[in-house]
Amino acid sequence: MKAINLKVNYRTNPLGIDDKHLRFTWCYASSGKSIANDKQCAFQLVAKDADTEKVLLDTKKVQSSSMNYVWEKHGLLSRTRVVWSVIVWNQDGIEESSDSAVFEMGLLGKEDWTAQWITGHKMSRKRRYPVDEFRKEFVAKKTVKKARLYATACGVYKVVLNQRRLPGVLAPGTTEYGQRLYYQTYDVTSLLNEKNTLDVSVGDGWYLGKLGFLNVSHRFGTQRKLLLQLEINYTDGTREVIDSDDSFLWCQDGPIRYADLKDGEVYDSNMIPSYRENATLTKHDIWPTAAKNQMILEHEHFVPKLLVSPSGNKILDFGQNMAGYIAFKIRGKKGQVITLRMGECLDHEEFSDTTLRKNEKEIAAKQEIIFTCSGKEDEFHPEFFYSGFRYALVEGLEEVNPNDFEAIAVYSDLSIQGDFFCSNEKLNQFYRNTVWSLKSNFVDIPTDCPQREKSGWDGDAQVFLSTASYITDTAAFFRKWLVDVKDCQRDDGRVANVSPSAHKYQHKEGMSGSAGWADAAVIIPYTLWKLYGDDRFIYENYSLMHGWKEYVIHACHDKFLKKLILMSPVRKQYAPHYVEKSEYEKYIFESGNHWGEWLEPDIDSIKEMNLPKPEIATAYTHYSMELLAEMLFYIGKKEEAEQCEDFSKKTKEAYNFYFVENGKIKAPRQSPLVRALALGLLSETDVKNVAKELNENVIQRNYTVGTGFLSTPYVLHVLTKFGYIDTAYKLMENEQAPGWLAMVDGGATTIWEKYRMYDEQDHPLIGSMNHYSPGAMCSFLFDTVCGIHVEGENHFVIHPIPGGTLKNASCVYESPYGVVKCSWKLENGKYYYDISIPENTTAEIMLEEK
Repeated sequence: MKAINLKVNYRTNPLGIDDKHLRFTWCYASSGKSIANDKQCAFQLVAKDADTEKVLLDTKKVQSSSMNYVWEKHGLLSRTRVVWSVIVWNQDGIEESSDSAVFEMGLLGKEDWTAQWITGHKMSRKRRYPVDEFRKEFVAKKTVKKARLYATACGVYKVVLNQRRLPGVLAPGTTEYGQRLYYQTYDVTSLLNEKNTLDVSVGDGWYLGKLGFLNVSHRFGTQRKLLLQLEINYTDGTREVIDSDDSFLWCQDGPIRYADLKDGEVYDSNMIPSYRENATLTKHDIWPTAAKNQMILEHEHFVPKLLVSPSGNKILDFGQNMAGYIAFKIRGKKGQVITLRMGECLDHEEFSDTTLRKNEKEIAAKQEIIFTCSGKEDEFHPEFFYSGFRYALVEGLEEVNPNDFEAIAVYSDLSIQGDFFCSNEKLNQFYRNTVWSLKSNFVDIPTDCPQREKSGWDGDAQVFLSTASYITDTAAFFRKWLVDVKDCQRDDGRVANVSPSAHKYQHKEGMSGSAGWADAAVIIPYTLWKLYGDDRFIYENYSLMHGWKEYVIHACHDKFLKKLILMSPVRKQYAPHYVEKSEYEKYIFESGNHWGEWLEPDIDSIKEMNLPKPEIATAYTHYSMELLAEMLFYIGKKEEAEQCEDFSKKTKEAYNFYFVENGKIKAPRQSPLVRALALGLLSETDVKNVAKELNENVIQRNYTVGTGFLSTPYVLHVLTKFGYIDTAYKLMENEQAPGWLAMVDGGATTIWEKYRMYDEQDHPLIGSMNHYSPGAMCSFLFDTVCGIHVEGENHFVIHPIPGGTLKNASCVYESPYGVVKCSWKLENGKYYYDISIPENTTAEIMLEEK
């Protein structure tokens, strides 16, 4: 048996890392020496300095079946390049070594940086400026052995070395810039010549560009800045460093006249950078640390079809809604202006920007390219924005050749490791739509949508994590984002709506600490810990979870605002939503405003937004306290764990006192029924009654969805858990809105924010057509339809539950412990199953009989 998929901190051959603790992982595939069901009985991990071959780590032979090893306090120095491999022994004592993997340490301290921050002319908050262009020419007179370039910016940057662009787009990504900034590391050894030209462009990005729903610009500053350090090691043992400083040339007269993440780019191909001035030295309070996440990269390319609208407009249809941008080659007259406007939908065959709007009057994202031709053949490739689109309206060209244009999907470098297929093609399409919405919204952070806001909403991320983790490896991606969440946490422990922040004083600041949404601070670390078996998700996020716990307990006890409101003129509006005084009142979360279910069908979420939601808030208080207690017991914080455990029990008692009556939920909508069952709020005697009521509710709704964002991930699971399999499948396969497959019938190629995105006259509605939250139901396809669950280290529970109209179903899941496959088919009234698990794992398999 041979170890494969060697990773360090969930990344393959990472370049430039600075983690104090290194987690090595691997899994297995068959080899010539393996037999069926091989088991790892021992391993030996050896790590060597790649330059000197000095052994840095040798675990010796460790008797263990674990496919991970943590090197704590490794003591490695900056720039150390490490080659490592794993030797394993199976149950017969046969040993085999893996292929080698590598990782390289970055610059671990401020003292490693000799580069200086540079900028251009002083910029005013009152206007937006063309992109900064920096240039450095230098000579490398000796033979180069190794060269590394370390770079970051306040803004987003592009590096071109000797006319070759370095990989990645929109670097360094987004952070809470007042707290943190990341740098990237590039291997440029093969790009260096004797005479070299280094060009760097810096645009506004998340640092100065428009952010969030309110389109606030200059959120983190007014001045774009660049920090770059190129270290060249020669074969004779000497070393040279090219640092960003005031010897770099600078200008703002290049072709990119305006660039904004949401609005797009204005490009004049007649303008060539002059580099007539020198850069200016500047300072930045935050010193960068190594990037924790995968780079944002270009991925799929699409060639469009040309549509001509009834009014004669020329529209490019790329066939797939996505996040990305459009590149093109065209020849126009000198000075001719061509405009491309990107959008998600058509309105009766005409281009529409409806889904890009805040309301009927205000646009949230322009998403346009304004291009001025040179008179020669021009090529355009966006650098400093991305958009959410399927269509593009082309203006200013008499003849449009669709082959001159291509759309490029842009998202973080995530491998798609899961797949699902069944006999219902519409369900297959819904799954593909979910994958595309994941891709579109995993752009350095988990965003809500790739057009209007591009914001890291905690509620969306929380509900989608389980589904996302079947589709891709989420560990490094969410580990980075949880740092953003910690950086945005309030002093009182409240968790922000959006991380990184989009406004200095966050939009709907009173909604920060919203139950079910802010509980992402506990639910996400818990989910990742259980899936990956890595307790770092607990330790690294302890302060985040502790702060949230303290805030929630205080919020439950504090009734000052409630008393104030009940004495105010708005008491009639609010009073019905508060609970009556009792011994349980102090365990009811009544303070603050909460997003709640959000977009629950038949409920006006905007109208309800500012009303108290004690039922939802108390339910999630119980659930988060329960999860947090389990994590705290695990890491040995017994006293605090017991506090959480006790508070969880008392909130459950309070919930039942106020919100359950005679074994029934007092508000018998689909969402509270699902929530009470999914979050474990009911007594054993009431569970059956509420499950029966949920089943009846779904049937009465003619198998349409009645849940909003929070409860959607649970509804199919709880129906199945309590024996209503037929109802669950009918709800899943229903094609009537509100329903998942109604989106497919509506022509969706991604997941819609709302189940209905067109009105009765077939005009598009305001809202996002690329919003993964409703796609959270897809975890059901993996863990129930095909029945795959990770249940501890190296162990699975596989319990497929067939149903509905499906004649067959299959899925592939590349788990942290290797590839798991499960498929089934119905033939001649019997179910036939095909299940495989990785080497060195076990599974409990339960099969349904027809």
